[in-house]
Formats: sequence, structure tokens, C-alpha cells
Amino acid sequence: MAQILNWLRLDNVGKIFPSTSSKQDTGVFRLSCEIDKLVQPALLQEALDKTLEQFPHFLYIMRSGFFWYYLEASELKPIVHIENKGVCAPLFHRNKHTLLFDVSYYENRIHLEVYHALADGTGAMQFFSCLLCRYMAAIDDNIDSTLADQIVPSPITARAEDSFRKYYRHIRTSLMEPNVRAYHFSGIKSDDLIITEGRMPCHEVLALAKANGTTLTVFLCALVLFAVYEDMQRFHQKRPVVLTVPVNLRSYFPSDTARNFFGNIRVAYRFGDKKPAFEEVVKALDAAFKKELTEERLNERISRFTALERNPVAKVAPLLLKNFVLRIARRFSDAGETMVISNVGIIKLPEVVLHHVKHMSIFTGTSRQQICICTCGDVLSVAFSSKFVNQEIQCRLFRRLAELGVDVEISSNLPD
Repeated sequence: MAQILNWLRLDNVGKIFPSTSSKQDTGVFRLSCEIDKLVQPALLQEALDKTLEQFPHFLYIMRSGFFWYYLEASELKPIVHIENKGVCAPLFHRNKHTLLFDVSYYENRIHLEVYHALADGTGAMQFFSCLLCRYMAAIDDNIDSTLADQIVPSPITARAEDSFRKYYRHIRTSLMEPNVRAYHFSGIKSDDLIITEGRMPCHEVLALAKANGTTLTVFLCALVLFAVYEDMQRFHQKRPVVLTVPVNLRSYFPSDTARNFFGNIRVAYRFGDKKPAFEEVVKALDAAFKKELTEERLNERISRFTALERNPVAKVAPLLLKNFVLRIARRFSDAGETMVISNVGIIKLPEVVLHHVKHMSIFTGTSRQQICICTCGDVLSVAFSSKFVNQEIQCRLFRRLAELGVDVEISSNLPD
């Protein structure tokens, strides 16, 4: 099996996760696909082995140096197995050298879990799409096995590229963005991650977004804001509700990397004493998104991500000190955030493969609450990951979509 290098630097976003991950916030996300037949594990294993030939850097393990964590090539072989642990359970263990991804199955569902230091949602989706194409070709003679090669035609080395380093240019900017104290959820927390997913026809939600003169992401963010507002106690309503929205930088800077290449933007709304019209919130969010999604603003984010690594003091600081500083910075950042809403977008699969797919979903490990959105075919998945037992925000959002005429199917692992 071809290897790229014996070791790789972590990309600039990837450096954050090994320093800040914990049992409560694992830094792991899951891609899940439900298909029309029971999974055949032997064929899935063969498909995985072939897929890894296209993504050899997925076989790297995490090592700690004196100054930074880094990735090192390994001879470990991943074994496909029946699902046997909770969603987004830890994959990175500081005292163990283990692979940073896992492939499991249960009945007719295939799961890929990835530690975020290895890849972002888009990069992991490249891997998962190739895996699905190879598996479908193994169970359906009408599917060409070369379809997987067509999904990622770029060279293997391009998939392991650190695009933050490629596009970095020095811009005068502070290492930390200005922070305001955001509204935070409170309540009883569960030891386990609670997943609540709503699946719905994408064309129905897209029509509602267009009727409001905005995008699907902005429309759903506005609905979430209202769901949060209706759950807030009155004395909290003057505090801003701040949504962090990861942005796929590949849409703005050409890159075929399967590693991390995203930047976070933040949009906020302060409700105050008076409940605004929905159209007013949509308009405000739409303006905020347009302000943040410019090449200039995104370049600032790339510069900010890369500046710490290039800082002369940070370069010579030992890893132990970096870990401490990054944990403090993470807490400071979390104080200015209500929740994260991540839209991976449309998952493009060949039509012959899509024929076997019922739907796809994305979930993420979190110590608080987060939403992941994706679309496969005409099925839109809106999935909450939460540590809070109270599911009122989820109920309000899906109830509102149903009131608007959207056919929503809800599933959850919440105990009865």
C-alpha cells in the first residue's frame, strides 16, 4: 500500500483537537448510511481495504512530540465490525496508538466515525463515498467498480495536503476574535450522547427558504433561533443567541484535501423584550452570512488559524504549555457560542449507487448541543447531538417545520 510520508504535520485546525478533546467532548463525528439490504461484513471489509489505497493517510496514528502532536504512518489494519459502542465514542487516547477512524455496521446501516484531527466532514465524506461505491459494486454487478476512482480523481498526495499552509498569507489580525457572552443552554445532562434526527423532503424545505428569499442554511438557522428564543426564560432574552457555522473553504479556495479545511463564522441575534417577525430575523441572518462569507473575511480566518503555529513564542513553547493555552482558548471561545450548526451540504453519489441508499446522516460528539445537516438524494437530515436530557428545542424546530407543511420523520436514541 502506497504511503505519502512517514509522518505528517497536523493541519492548523487539527492541532486544536488532541489538546482539547475529552470523554465528554470526544472530537469524533459519525457519517451514517442506511441502505436497502443487510450489510455483508466480508464485502464491506474488502471495500474498506481498497478505499484505504486511495486514502493512505487515514492509516496514520497520533503521536506527541516535544512541540506539537503529529501524525505517523502505521501498519495497523482497521477491522470492520458490528456496532458495539455509543455514537461518537472516543477514538483518540493519549496513552494508546490507535487508528483515528472506525468503520462499523448494524443490520442495513454503515457507519464511519472519524476523529476531527484527521479530517473534516467534507474530507471524511470523500472517503465514505468511495467506500460506499466500492461496497455497492461488490453487491451489485450492474455497478462499475471504477466509480470510486471517479469520485476523487485528484492525486493521493493532494488528499493529504495541508491547505491552510498553502493559502496562508500574512494579514494583521488578532489571534482571538472579539467575544461576547452568549446565551447558553442549561439543564440536566446525560452521560450518553442523545441523538435526535429529523428527516424530510429537501425540496419542501428548499421551497420555503426560497419563498423567504434566502438559502436553506439561513432559513434553518432562523428556525433554530426562534426555537431557542421560545425556550428562553424572559430574563435571558437580552443575551444574544450566537450560532457558530463551519464553512467549507474548498468552496472559496481550490483544494482537493481530505484533511481539515474549514473556517467558522458566527452569526448572532439579540431578541430583547419584543419578539420580532420571522422575516426580520431571516433578513438579519442573511445579511450577516453575506458579510462573513467574503474572500477577505475568510482569508482572515486562515491567517488566524495559521498565526499561532508561526508565532515565534508558540514555536518554542513545549506541548504541555500549548495544551494548557489551547484549553483556555477553547473555554473562552465556547463562552461566546450558543450552539454549532454545520451543513455539510449535498452528498453527491452516482445514480446507480444512490438507488441503494435510503438516507445519510451526520452526527457529532459534543459536551453541549450541536446540529449537523446533510442532503442525500431528496432526503434532508437535520440531526441534533446533545448532552441535555431536555429535548424542547428539537421538538419546537420539527413541530414548526411540520406546521409549515413539511413531512418530518423523527428518530432518536432517547430512552423511553
